[in-house]
Formats: sequence, C-alpha cells, structure tokens
Amino acid sequence: MSKSACPRAVLWDIDGTLVDTTALIVESLDETFLEFAGRSLPKNELRALIGIPLAAQMRALGDPAGFGATTSRMASAAIARYERKRDLEHVVDDAVQALIYAKRRGIRTALVTSKNDVELANTLPRIGVSAYCDAIISADKVAPDFKPHPKGVLLALELLGVSKPSDAIYIGDSVHDMKAAKAAGVRSAAVLWGAASEADLRGQSPDFVVSTPDQLVPMLFASCVDHTLTL
Repeated sequence: MSKSACPRAVLWDIDGTLVDTTALIVESLDETFLEFAGRSLPKNELRALIGIPLAAQMRALGDPAGFGATTSRMASAAIARYERKRDLEHVVDDAVQALIYAKRRGIRTALVTSKNDVELANTLPRIGVSAYCDAIISADKVAPDFKPHPKGVLLALELLGVSKPSDAIYIGDSVHDMKAAKAAGVRSAAVLWGAASEADLRGQSPDFVVSTPDQLVPMLFASCVDHTLTL
C-alpha cells in the first residue's frame, strides 16, 4: 500500500492531538511535584513527559517513597489539579471533526492513549467522540507495556479486525506515538499543535507531518477517488 493510500483504520492519540492540554498538563505536573517533592523540572522537561502514563510521570523525580509520598497519592493530586483547571483544556475542533468524518466514511476508528481509565472518564465526555470510536485503548489496558511499546496500537488493530498494519495510520503529537506506530508497523502522522517540537517529531521520520488540524482530512483521504472535503 502506498504512503498516501486511503486507510482502513485510523488510530488517534488524545492529549495534544484531539484536545489541547499541554499547558494544563505542564502546570498540573509542576504544582504536583512542588507539593510532594519540593522541587520540579524545567518546563521543557515537563512537556517531554506528555505522552507517557500518569503513574510514570509521577516517578520523573525518582521513587516517590524517597520524599515520603506514593505514586497513587501524587497521581490523584495531579488529576484533581487538572480537573480544577479544566477550563484550560481546549478541544481541537477540526481534529475531532476529522475523526468523525473518517468514521462516517466507513473508516474503523480507535483511540490509543496514555491516559488511564480515571482520566478518560473525566475527559472523554468533553471531547464527544466516544460514539464514533470502535475501540478505546487506555494505559490501563496495556500496562506495563506503555507507549512507545506497540502493544496499544496492536491491540487496537486486533479489536478493529485489521490484520495488515500498513492499512492503518496512527495520529499523534509525541515522539512516543511515532515510536509506537513504527514498532507496530502502522503508518504515522505527526501533528504539530501538541507538546513535542517539530524537530523532535521529524527526527522520528513519520510518514506524514500535519501542520494544522484542518489538514487532517486531506491527508487521510487524498487518494480516495470519491472523496470530498465536506464535513
């Protein structure tokens, strides 16, 4: 299948792809680290944590036991902070509409995210895509094999009934997403409105680089002979 061939399945990351959460996550992590450890990380290092599960983020400063905390306590505090400031979370409307459009055109659709089930329960109702997803793969479903491990992507393909990985494309904003896609053998699309820099994403040699959300539909369907851009 050619690089631009119409896909049978499209897999989507959430944070930084379907919803702009970068500032919110960075702020929540920063405040949580300061509360429990009395120190934090530079903003660029906090951004680099986006795309891995919350429990792993909580261990970025080392074992929480070393500063009298636990991973679960820190994670609960981070989630509570996130929810208190959820007005900073902004749905990327054109990306959501691209997901819905693809599903309505008969493309199998899944979410493959590093969010855990608690985080998903909070966020999914605000995005409004659950009814258009054939599968939703959270971090809890693949533990301990989180992105960049390909387990989540491969599980999505299995649930979607897609036996040939190159028939699918994974859309995400992090280096972890690109590595997971490559390891699973699916095509990858790096979006530039999320947490990772363009240089870091291009360094993973994605199949597509998408600068703005309104370019998603043309990227996905350029080779479909009956394609129109009507959303």
